[in-house]
Amino acid sequence: MTETAFLAGVRVLDVTAALAGPYCTTILSDLGADVIKVEPLGGDPMRARMGDGTGLSLPFAMIHRNKRSLAVDLKNEAGRALVARLAERSDVLVENFRPGAMKKLGLDWDALRHTCPNLVYCSISGFGQTGPKRDLKGLDLIAQAYGGLMSVTGSAEGQLAKAGYPVSDLGSGMWGAIGILGALLRARSGGGGAYIDVALADTIASWSAWEVSDYVGSGEIPGPLGTAHRLAAPYQGFECSDGATLVLGAVDRLWPRLLELLELPGLDDDPRFGSEYERFRNRDVLAEILGERFRLASRDYWVERLVEIGIPCGPVKTIDEIVADEQYAARGMFVHDDDRLGYPTLVNTPIVAEGAPRTRRRAPQLGEDTLEVMRDAGYEQEEIQQMLDANVVAAHVPTESLA
Repeated sequence: MTETAFLAGVRVLDVTAALAGPYCTTILSDLGADVIKVEPLGGDPMRARMGDGTGLSLPFAMIHRNKRSLAVDLKNEAGRALVARLAERSDVLVENFRPGAMKKLGLDWDALRHTCPNLVYCSISGFGQTGPKRDLKGLDLIAQAYGGLMSVTGSAEGQLAKAGYPVSDLGSGMWGAIGILGALLRARSGGGGAYIDVALADTIASWSAWEVSDYVGSGEIPGPLGTAHRLAAPYQGFECSDGATLVLGAVDRLWPRLLELLELPGLDDDPRFGSEYERFRNRDVLAEILGERFRLASRDYWVERLVEIGIPCGPVKTIDEIVADEQYAARGMFVHDDDRLGYPTLVNTPIVAEGAPRTRRRAPQLGEDTLEVMRDAGYEQEEIQQMLDANVVAAHVPTESLA
């Protein structure tokens, strides 16, 4: 990490599990913050997913890079006191347990705000800390359904689907990071700490701008459209002769060029397609006509031709294709460094800037940094040893192969 890192000097306590909270703190760590991951003595459950017995599974390594690990028993009073002391020396605390869980531990916002007046405390949960649904368990699948996303995702025939990526988890992590960065600015200017409440269900609802506009404006309840756009056409995917798919859109002023490329001059005078609005109204018929032409050649052929005439388009890529893609390689989106990171490929944070160090070091072994963190917090060696002997904390010394 360089001295010019955006979050150099910022310390974050990561009291999280699963994905939403850890992704939030990963963003902060990639921006240069010192993130201390607080784990139970048995380790974060993510360590065992797809694991090889080393405690550094690929899912864990993906979202806990750059962090330090403190293994501590929060059910023990001395363990809770350790975390409270660390909070006094931290700028940010992030947790993503069910509402009330941190209060039972005495580590909630109300318990810490008096001794940590400048602390930015972020809670991420399924439905938030308020409202009649606050105590319900929240998962990505549930949030996508509850927030309306699933009702408009799927085939045009009405077969519903969830988004392939866990968007409510990832999005909530991003909203948490955005809120934290804003609150840090206020805290640094003397405005004091802040409590940030982020909900997975809110994240999904916050992205419903087009659908809510459609509903309020027309009175009709939006449904799934496959790859089509809710307000424009053509703006969707088309299958090509090789079975691969391309997408194109934003062709209003380029409509004549598309017709010339596809050798469909007769459509230029067709009143059904005379304007973007008319093309949208007749999008199903239009899709059939264009689809027939695109099935005459391969995806790459059409993408090359469309790019030549300036029409926005692109291929539908599979995961193996994006990992090897030259554009993403140029942007550093996939880091291939087995020796440094402990795994051959990690997904980077998409912020390219001199002050954003991004992926710097591998994820930590469980308790790898316990001793260092406790010493930094002012614990004497005798106290540390007593807590080790009493199984309040655990420490791990990395092997040479993982150092």
